[in-house]
Amino acid sequence: MDDSAPSKQAEAGIAAHVDVEVDPNPLSKSHVTHDAVLATADEHSMTFWQAIKRYRKACFWSAMVSMTIIMDGYDTALLGSLQAFPAFQYQFGHEVGTTGKYQVPARWQVALGMTNPVGNVFGIFINTYVTERFGHKKSLLATLVFLTGVIFVAFFATNVEMLFAGELLCGLCWGVFTTMAPAYASEVCPTVLRSYFETFVVLCWGIGQFISFGVLAGFSGKPMSDHYSWRIPIAIQWIWPVIIFSVVLFAPESPWWLVRHDRLDEAEQSLRRLTDDDAATVRQSVSLMVHTNNLEQALCAGTSIKDCFKGTNRRRTEIACMIWSIQQWGSFVITGYATYFYEQAGLPTVQAFHMSVGQGGLHFVCTLVSFWLTGRVGRRLLTLWGLAGMALCMFIIGFIALAHTSPSQGYAESAIYLLWYTVYELTIGPVAYIVVGEISSTRLRSQTVGLARNAYNLVTIINTVVGPYILNPTEGNWKGKAGFLTGGLILICIVWSYFRLPETSGRTYEEIDLLFAEKVPARQFKNHQVDMANSTGVKTEEVS
Repeated sequence: MDDSAPSKQAEAGIAAHVDVEVDPNPLSKSHVTHDAVLATADEHSMTFWQAIKRYRKACFWSAMVSMTIIMDGYDTALLGSLQAFPAFQYQFGHEVGTTGKYQVPARWQVALGMTNPVGNVFGIFINTYVTERFGHKKSLLATLVFLTGVIFVAFFATNVEMLFAGELLCGLCWGVFTTMAPAYASEVCPTVLRSYFETFVVLCWGIGQFISFGVLAGFSGKPMSDHYSWRIPIAIQWIWPVIIFSVVLFAPESPWWLVRHDRLDEAEQSLRRLTDDDAATVRQSVSLMVHTNNLEQALCAGTSIKDCFKGTNRRRTEIACMIWSIQQWGSFVITGYATYFYEQAGLPTVQAFHMSVGQGGLHFVCTLVSFWLTGRVGRRLLTLWGLAGMALCMFIIGFIALAHTSPSQGYAESAIYLLWYTVYELTIGPVAYIVVGEISSTRLRSQTVGLARNAYNLVTIINTVVGPYILNPTEGNWKGKAGFLTGGLILICIVWSYFRLPETSGRTYEEIDLLFAEKVPARQFKNHQVDMANSTGVKTEEVS
């Protein structure tokens, strides 16, 4: 059988249900409708290996764009750890008493820690406008050039204020990358591959952390006078923009973006560069994009951020924002200060650091396993069971903390926390990226992903500010009892997920549009039948 075209049985079956007289003109409404229904059937009949064979070029380009997330993971792990380097403390801190040791002022420690989430907030809003106006490719290339320049500010920083400015500007770029990578992956990959390449985005973040840990380990023993021990780890960030820019320069633009801008010939050309399908199948795929775009125009004509809160898009925006925020609510306080939590639980400092390194390795391994899991288990089911397991682990940590202090208590709490982390990385960690990438309408994808990521950043900022006051021995001194707080927040997330999170696995974007348009309850999304033939025809009439 030819993998590059829909099966004859599927085409015949659809033709029997499409009560439309097909106009021979390929641009006519009825012809587009007919092709769109055929393309939908093709999406559903395509197996994983067929999709890999037909869309291997799309897989490559999606992976290349997702590589930008490596830089975000690298920088996130880098800046917090650099503050423990003697040379870094000597450069940007002041001497503590007469001990000969230096310390960065607490207010600047907090400020430097906030550069990533705060920069992300502004970078994401910039990206939602720039990407929709200029496209994914041009926006990404421009951001890489900008990043190459602002790294100079951080590398040559002579005071903490200059370093803060450089890292804040880098944060703008991370904001662009964290929203563009999942959006691009969701637009160039077929339905059966969406979960795999959204999960790859999470893997790239873990790869960045791994590289950061290795670089930091290599320079951790340098003397206080060696200022290159903190400058070189920053300079390594120059490698990635050069590599990625050189490759992405030849990448095709998203065909969905081209369709939204009524550049249909270019959309077909782009799709030919992403797939090995024949001309007829490419035309059918573009017809599905056109039909979906027309449907969404009928449901909501605008493409601004305010349109994310109108009509059916309001519900979709809520789901996207909440599912990404759950990553932070479900790990509130403890995960943001993992190494500090290990120390407060009773582990020696060296063991606490080793535990953190092990946690980074666990992230990598679990994400590899989640490729298999997210491709076979629904988003809703993974979220509900994942949150249940995470809540159980957090409550166990809380109860262990109520026991009398003993040498083994800290290791017990840390072991349960690593079990929690495993459940998180197998479920809600990758699922959030998948849901956000496919729950939004195609016309508002950049805007919805941007709002969702900023909801995540907002909770991250709350976590960053509140965490020390809960864990610090001179403040709340909750230690492991913070598990009760986090566990309670997870229970709230479970209730929301049960009533509000729909199952979108295996659905095309037009089917998702129709399910939301029909106001199908979240619990019925999985089994609700969508009459694509009749619905497509009706919606086409509405937008004519």
